[in-house]
Amino acid sequence: MLSVTEQHQRITDYFQMWLDHDLKKIADFFTTDCVYEECYGPVYRNFAEIQQWVNHQEQVQVVTAWPIHDFIDAGATVIVTWTFAAKEKQTSYIFDGVSLIHFASDGRFDHVREFEAKHERNFPYESIADK
Repeated sequence: MLSVTEQHQRITDYFQMWLDHDLKKIADFFTTDCVYEECYGPVYRNFAEIQQWVNHQEQVQVVTAWPIHDFIDAGATVIVTWTFAAKEKQTSYIFDGVSLIHFASDGRFDHVREFEAKHERNFPYESIADK
């Protein structure tokens, strides 16, 4: 089992791989039976499906930013908050998210589940608090 520091580094390295547009070592991060649930609906049920998704994303998407904000540790699971920015063709987008990443005993991810939030925030009752 990886230490907390090693878990954080693995996650950071995974995010950086997307930023570097260098996904050749993707198999180093996932078990063969890993389940990956994206924040907007798709679920990949094994590494073969994850590899197909990665191959597709390399063709259509450029990740422009993916900073990690927090790590919350829960044993073999790490909760990560982040902001994701990317470009596809002429469209750019940004959103905030949370990943629940479970580590297998060999240090690879065996379950990733993402949640999405709008990046823009508003404060509808801010003027009331100012009075």
